[in-house]
Amino acid sequence: MVSAGIIVQEGVAGGSGDVDNLLSNACSGNITGPALTVQGCLNNNHDIFVDLTSDENLFISGGQASLVAEDGGFSFLDIALSTEGYTFGKLQLNIDASDDGFVYFTGDPGGDSDSFELSKNGQNKFTITGENFNSVSFFTDVDSLSVDLVADLKQIRLGGIEVPVPEPGSLALLGLGLIGLRFARRRSKAS
Repeated sequence: MVSAGIIVQEGVAGGSGDVDNLLSNACSGNITGPALTVQGCLNNNHDIFVDLTSDENLFISGGQASLVAEDGGFSFLDIALSTEGYTFGKLQLNIDASDDGFVYFTGDPGGDSDSFELSKNGQNKFTITGENFNSVSFFTDVDSLSVDLVADLKQIRLGGIEVPVPEPGSLALLGLGLIGLRFARRRSKAS
């Protein structure tokens, strides 16, 4: 299988119809913070949770989720679906920067992106595609020094959600197990 790698496009104008907004206030049982990992859920499926993990305590709030750090800024974030094996093919986000600097993205799988400029005087919108991602991370810096440039993160949207499909071998084992249970029940009834 050929790997496409991570593809980052700047200047996303908004939801493209094939993505789902990340929410906070509609989720039941999500972690809103302060915590290193907070959770939101998808607008069209409140049972699909998204983990947002940083090295700073975060808060998530709002209908269309907004993410802020407890101390006012953060420089690193990892975005992943909470359920093991689920992947996503598209991520859109808007980084509100407190100063000019740079952002770098890493996809798992997909590898590292080039650097992209962040402007404190505007919205910094990005669309990330290229793989069925387990997670996408980003970090910011100014002159190669890690700096808490992210004042908040908004308009987080995910698309191309893939639910893992059991392999044929796993299904065969499940079938054999069910047959075994049936024979065990018959044997216990006959006794």
